[in-house]
Amino acid sequence: MKKQVYAYVHTHWDMEWYRDKEDFDIRLVDVVDGVINELENNNLPFFYFDGQIIALLNYLKIKPENEKVILKLIKEKKLAIGPFYVSADTYLTSFISMLKNIEIGKKYSKTFGENDFIGYICDVFGISNSIFEALKLSNINKAVIWRGVNPKKIKNCCNFIKNNINTLWLVQGYFNDFLNTENIDSEKLNKYLDKISKYSPDPLIMPIGADHLGVIKNAKEKIKKINKELKNYEIILSSPFEYFNKSKFINTTKEKEFLDNSDTYILGGVYSSRIYQKVKNSILQNRISRITEPLNFYLKEKYDANINVAYETLIKNHAHDGICGCSLDSVARAVDFRFEKCENILNSVERNILQNFKNKNSKLSTSKNSLGLFNLSNFDNIKTIEIKLPYVLENAQVLDYEERFNDEDLANIYKIPVTEEITKIYRQLIEVSNNKKHSFSEVKIIKPHKKVFVSNNSIENEFIKLKVKNKKIFVQNKKNNEQVELYLTDIKDLGDSYNFAPIGEYEKIELIKSNILYSGEIRSSLRLYFKDIKLDASLDNNSEFLDFNAEINNKKKNHKLQFVVRTNKNISKTIAQDALGVIERKINHNYKMQDYMPAKKPIELKTNSYPMQNFVVANNVSLLTKGLNEYEIYKNEIRLCLLRAFGTISNPKNPARYIPAGPNLKTPEAQMIGKYNVQFALMFGNYKKILINLDVFFANYIAIDGQYDKIIRFINIQNNELFYGISNRKKVIYNTNTKKARMI
Repeated sequence: MKKQVYAYVHTHWDMEWYRDKEDFDIRLVDVVDGVINELENNNLPFFYFDGQIIALLNYLKIKPENEKVILKLIKEKKLAIGPFYVSADTYLTSFISMLKNIEIGKKYSKTFGENDFIGYICDVFGISNSIFEALKLSNINKAVIWRGVNPKKIKNCCNFIKNNINTLWLVQGYFNDFLNTENIDSEKLNKYLDKISKYSPDPLIMPIGADHLGVIKNAKEKIKKINKELKNYEIILSSPFEYFNKSKFINTTKEKEFLDNSDTYILGGVYSSRIYQKVKNSILQNRISRITEPLNFYLKEKYDANINVAYETLIKNHAHDGICGCSLDSVARAVDFRFEKCENILNSVERNILQNFKNKNSKLSTSKNSLGLFNLSNFDNIKTIEIKLPYVLENAQVLDYEERFNDEDLANIYKIPVTEEITKIYRQLIEVSNNKKHSFSEVKIIKPHKKVFVSNNSIENEFIKLKVKNKKIFVQNKKNNEQVELYLTDIKDLGDSYNFAPIGEYEKIELIKSNILYSGEIRSSLRLYFKDIKLDASLDNNSEFLDFNAEINNKKKNHKLQFVVRTNKNISKTIAQDALGVIERKINHNYKMQDYMPAKKPIELKTNSYPMQNFVVANNVSLLTKGLNEYEIYKNEIRLCLLRAFGTISNPKNPARYIPAGPNLKTPEAQMIGKYNVQFALMFGNYKKILINLDVFFANYIAIDGQYDKIIRFINIQNNELFYGISNRKKVIYNTNTKKARMI
């Protein structure tokens, strides 16, 4: 008997990539018009719209007159849409962003009458453990994946269960365009199906379609003709939903993530491409989920619509060719614009929420010895806070100032600020009295007692010390005298937006000198000078981590710059922050990529570089970052990528990859020539300690001036639980013991 092959017709749609969105939208209209025509004329029984709703929404903006026929096709189960708003990367997006992506996608999909969903994540560059938690919390029990699967680790079966989700691995991927040709090579197709059959129970499944590809015409007739020529298989035009209904899912995989490139390209260089955008994304994701929306939610404010617009704007950038940085320079500029739009919305919403709260609750509009503090962190008793005010508080350390309108004037609808009312707004540090996590209370300003000692070659407090000796930099854990060495390295890169390809050896960048940047009662800073780089190491009185700010004046092309921590022993494992919780990885610390170049057919070289959200821990040392999403391990070193410069989307001669991953279109702006700032921190301790301190590093609080007698407790959770954000009007809580999330 012939084996049955369930085939579904689809297109994979990148909103923007090697063409701008506006250019792709014109092609999108032609593609969708063709889909409608084939479905309406019964030449095709079903079409799958790539698991995301954004393409359909963009189509209907141009052709709104076709909404009725779209509604009809969805009702007839001929067209499937959702559940995602965009097909987003799963390592560069936060857990709340994942949930919001599904929340927004399902909301739009349901307005079209769609209620059946598959977590369709086929072309993202590796699949994190966290996305399966997001699917489960969103009541989606089916998933289709491709990149990152090692067949041996799923017991050589493409149907398996992950996190109680029936998961289908597309053995040959979603990209299958040869059926669109007039003359089908039946022998080639038979070999293609043999490869799928090797890992598949009956029936098999085969996608028909590819990136931005028009629908196969007269599919029923073409498949009927093909079936006559196939000896071992019979193709049935169907849908992935029908496949899930007919197939068995028995084996439960123990794999935590799918990041293996032994079978398929992972394209891991995207985690260090266009780092400036990843920095902005990280900061905005944290701000909207941990400050802006919680404030609006807890205080029962009126800015839900504004925040939804901010989320949609931000999540458009999470489409994997956007945030991954493997696009045209013009596309990258569109991404920058959306980041700026999102930031402007958050600025306005926060300003008005805080002013509304002050108007209702403050006994005094200003007070130089007390403040109201929204402690939105998972950290009890924040001791040092930063605030911007048009006057200087008692016992404050002024860091700098800017000239602009006062927030109160901007929030007052009965006042139009005039030019003369531009004033100095002072950014200042203060130390404050006791406060509780997830609460609002009045805090008293405390007179600081200087605990940070800084000289021209050292900076320290009671927890940690950095010292410069013989042009080498060392950091000491003062609790146990453990010591690590720090330095910067640079290496030539013949890669592209998708794959790093190191040439030669890593070159240490010489430390030129160091001196005191400033010495304050609360915070002090030591500046370390390298050629074209200023690295400021700052320390607060009560801080357990050294805060680094690197100002990089990049003048070179095609290279990679890294911050290196040399620990005391070889690194056999790391614990990195995933979107939800952490992921533990075993490390082959002796692996050196240069030893295996150039890549041999059909291999993409393995690397010792890995994605992370905001921190990695190895040998009790942690690096905390804001948008530096890639770390590398070699021997006893943790290497944090600060900048990677390249000049093309895909270099056809990339020695780290055998075949191109995209077009060889030039991207001069990806060389990142000019000045860039990145921020990261170093501390000692286990990952649970780091998870809490991450809230201090990101400053997940907000302070307002005035006096308040009101105390508000927002949520009560256990010490082993962390608040992540709001989704579907519910609070998302993560338990560090059970490593599970819940919504309350």
